Amino acid sequence: MFLLTDPCLRPAALSPEECTRLIALFDASPDTGAGLLSGGNQTDTRICDTLWMDDTRETGWLFVRLAELVAEVNRENYHFDLEEFRESAQILKYTAPVVSSGGTSAAGRYDTHVDIGAGGHSATRKLSLSIQLSPTGDYTGGGLQIGDDAEIWSAPREPGTAILFPSFVRHSVAPLASGTRYALVAWVHGPAFR
Repeated sequence: MFLLTDPCLRPAALSPEECTRLIALFDASPDTGAGLLSGGNQTDTRICDTLWMDDTRETGWLFVRLAELVAEVNRENYHFDLEEFRESAQILKYTAPVVSSGGTSAAGRYDTHVDIGAGGHSATRKLSLSIQLSPTGDYTGGGLQIGDDAEIWSAPREPGTAILFPSFVRHSVAPLASGTRYALVAWVHGPAFR
């Protein structure tokens, strides 16, 4: 039986070529930087580089695909009152620690959190979406984990796999041990849960 807090998995939501295209978009952009959290604050909670992506001529195909995916998953599973993507999607780049003469950099990660928040855009997030972009052999560690300490579900790593879950569900990205992991994330908004 499907529970409201269960993640929903959609393999091959994007093709390997589309995943490569999004990684190339990230790598070619001068607009990447340290990821900001709610309120625009960089903290040790999330260590990654971020590219905010708007719905443009170059990315329009992606937003059409995401809207279709969300509509299907919501209709079949969650039945939430959803309205729109109110904020830009993000491509995230997590990297492994680098040892240098100045010390060792921190491993890319995102500590346990929920996506719904108390203010701003995060207050109306209802459904969260993450799509794996990197080939499975490009990194170790860095897996998306959904749930709490009692029961943690580890997301599949195949490129193009989409994982959707309610924005109030706890989740994390484990520290990256080696390589680089790219992921696409987005949030669908709607009226407050009742």
